[in-house]
Amino acid sequence: MRPQTEDTDHNSRSVPRGRGRRAAAIFLALCGSAGLLSLVTESGDTEGGLSHDDQVRTQQSLTRSGTRTGAATGPGRSPGCRTDDAGTQKAGSAPADVQWRTVEGAKVPTSASAGPLLASGPVWWCFARTPAGAAMAAQVIPTRLRETEWRAVADRQLLPGPQADFFIAKRSHLRTDAAPAQASYAGFAVSEFSQQRATVRLLIRTGQTGYFSTAVSVAWHEGDWKVVPRADGSLHLPLSSASGSTGFVLWET
Repeated sequence: MRPQTEDTDHNSRSVPRGRGRRAAAIFLALCGSAGLLSLVTESGDTEGGLSHDDQVRTQQSLTRSGTRTGAATGPGRSPGCRTDDAGTQKAGSAPADVQWRTVEGAKVPTSASAGPLLASGPVWWCFARTPAGAAMAAQVIPTRLRETEWRAVADRQLLPGPQADFFIAKRSHLRTDAAPAQASYAGFAVSEFSQQRATVRLLIRTGQTGYFSTAVSVAWHEGDWKVVPRADGSLHLPLSSASGSTGFVLWET
């Protein structure tokens, strides 16, 4: 798969209530940002996440080469996490070395240059400190939060604070459905980027022609990108319908 840009008209607008509920349900099937949906009475996973030492001991490479030539370990990074962080310009294209992996029926992009490079159980981590690395984190981390082992991901890959606690409290009361996703990642755009924070817009495809857009924020914390939950415990902005894909880098299948 390779990225391309498409020059069609893109006008995001609020989703009508009925269609919005359907869109939210579809997006829930794609990722674990379940805090916006109705709560159910079932208890969630209560197991804690991996400690830093456990993460290092259990890490496995997600790429064939493991690390890139010339990659370096940055400040605060765990042993074995080495990325090339030279590409700090705004992402206008996706990594050329993308490989798609399936997570509980949903497909997510991974890259030997942008990350995630390492896995510790359900936690896929070690992203490059670049716009491309931020974009990969914004797609991979929420998707892994739809799994039964979501709590380990939340403990390691959400920015700690009251918003993360709110997400965990709400997610604990939601069923974990492993049904195949009804949506797919169609593209992304890094609208804001610094060495500390980034905002990644996501283009979601439903069916053959339907598009929705949203945005996920990430922050650099303890040597890697973490998703920043919103005040209401959700992981993304409310979905908006999109008539086209101008301004997004598209994944070509």
